[in-house]
Amino acid sequence: MPYIKDSGLLGPCLEETLKKLFLFAIFTLSSVCVFAQPANYTDLGVIGNTTADYNTPDFTFNSTVGTNVINWYRFEILGATGATGAFLDIDSFATGATLQLDSEIGIYDSVGNMIANDDDDGHSLRSALTFGNTTPRTMPPDPFGFTNGLAANGRDGNLSAGVYWMAIGQFDTTFNATNWDVTSTAGGAGNTIAVNFRTDVVPEPASLAALGLGALALIRRKRAKK
Repeated sequence: MPYIKDSGLLGPCLEETLKKLFLFAIFTLSSVCVFAQPANYTDLGVIGNTTADYNTPDFTFNSTVGTNVINWYRFEILGATGATGAFLDIDSFATGATLQLDSEIGIYDSVGNMIANDDDDGHSLRSALTFGNTTPRTMPPDPFGFTNGLAANGRDGNLSAGVYWMAIGQFDTTFNATNWDVTSTAGGAGNTIAVNFRTDVVPEPASLAALGLGALALIRRKRAKK
């Protein structure tokens, strides 16, 4: 650390305060570098239960991946899996002519720590992750008739209510343990997959209360402007 000379204008207390401020600035800059979330991503918003039919995804979107491409997605769940018997399953399906697309997916927490990743647990060469309830759930056939994916049974652990990040790539993708560090050495032309969320997660009572308070505050602000 640079030496701060007391020229007589700085008292001992002020000198010590400046040293602490310098150390705090270094710590803050280091934290920003370590916890720099993905620069480019798509925000999927809140994922929750919209249908009781497991064969119908609660949310789905398309992701196009190709040579050395990693796509990032941010999402939030307002309730936990596991403790309440709830589940959250994510699977990738074929779309169009992408019969043999070999996808890989990984989930990271809100500070960049890897939670789980998968290559081939889904149908054919596609991916699937499963959290929470350990009762086996069978994915429907994909558009090409594949039914060889593993049953969803919570084998990837539990998720708390909160914000998560999902990385999607083709084989070969490497999911490192921290700092949202995901790299790809995939080759070949770009292909599109459908990514499905299937869940019965509903907001926890505390989350519902917070949503209610937020709505009430918004109403009050609108009334105050009139």
